[in-house]
Amino acid sequence: MPQRPSNGDPQHGTAPAGIFPICTARIGLDGRILEASPTLYGLLDISAGSLAGKYFIDIFPTTLEIDESSLRARLLDGELPCYDSDRRAVTSSGRELRLRVVFCLERHPATGKPSSLTAIIDDTTSVRAANDALREADAARREMAQRLTTAQENERTRIARELHDDIGQSLAILRIQMMRAGRPVSGMPGKLHPSLPELSETLKGIAHKVSRLSHQLHSSELEYLGLATAVQSHCREFTEKFKIPVNCVCQNIPAELDRLLALALLRVIQETLHNAAKYSQAASIEVKLTGSPTQLWLQIADDGVGFDVEEARLAAGLGLISMRERIKLAGGEFVLESKPGKGTRISAQVPLVQDGHPEKSL
Repeated sequence: MPQRPSNGDPQHGTAPAGIFPICTARIGLDGRILEASPTLYGLLDISAGSLAGKYFIDIFPTTLEIDESSLRARLLDGELPCYDSDRRAVTSSGRELRLRVVFCLERHPATGKPSSLTAIIDDTTSVRAANDALREADAARREMAQRLTTAQENERTRIARELHDDIGQSLAILRIQMMRAGRPVSGMPGKLHPSLPELSETLKGIAHKVSRLSHQLHSSELEYLGLATAVQSHCREFTEKFKIPVNCVCQNIPAELDRLLALALLRVIQETLHNAAKYSQAASIEVKLTGSPTQLWLQIADDGVGFDVEEARLAAGLGLISMRERIKLAGGEFVLESKPGKGTRISAQVPLVQDGHPEKSL
């Protein structure tokens, strides 16, 4: 790779933005720096000549706890044409650099004996930072996939248990009762088994459980009546079930919305209300969903006990992570605000999508 040309201050070798400097230094066999290129001084943001006489390893220590003495010996013996090393350095402003250094041997032109080393120094800080970010993102995705898989299996287990232990047993008991309907209880001639009207009420209760379970898995109201109706219906059911009043306001919500966007907002509302019922001890909850020609805003606030947001980020549950990811995938922003004793507020803003395409703004 060619050396980056200097531009500006000749002492510092300042280069155009976006061009990575490749710097050089000549090092004596005792490890002291004999001279360095202007770009190296520019990289470290120090005055020209200030590196002379200093030990190279003191300015550019290795990033790994390894002994390079054997590589250096092989280089001096002519067994290696060069070797490379990962190094780091700190600029005068305190910024840490991550470097790749290639050491090559220079020989005396008359005697052919080793005279010095040339170090070619490449600033790889931004590249390594990008690689680290990619590795962290990949690890986060793997963790998310594992947690989602676990959550999915737990949900399937819950549904199977509810179908078998609750609804299944209720249906089995109902079948037996229907076979005995109106007959005297054995050994108790004055007492009859439930009549058909009573069994009808039992069947009605079972049907309600099936409907509730189906509604949790898929909202037909969202599909056929739109987001506003689905949100208002869920808030009403939540109030009836948990006895926590929810003031729900939906304004200017388009009747036709991208299905995944509408589902994302509904799931965020459902998860937030579920968390409020489970943890917040709230006396009331406000849900406000408003729209404009270009975006939708969602705000959910309760007057509960609140919590420490920083601690929640460190030990975020799957519910909070899924809410953030849903809004992020919709191209929006998600904000969680809470303090102990001050309640909790969740805000989300998403671009309006209609028929699978973002609404264009003028």
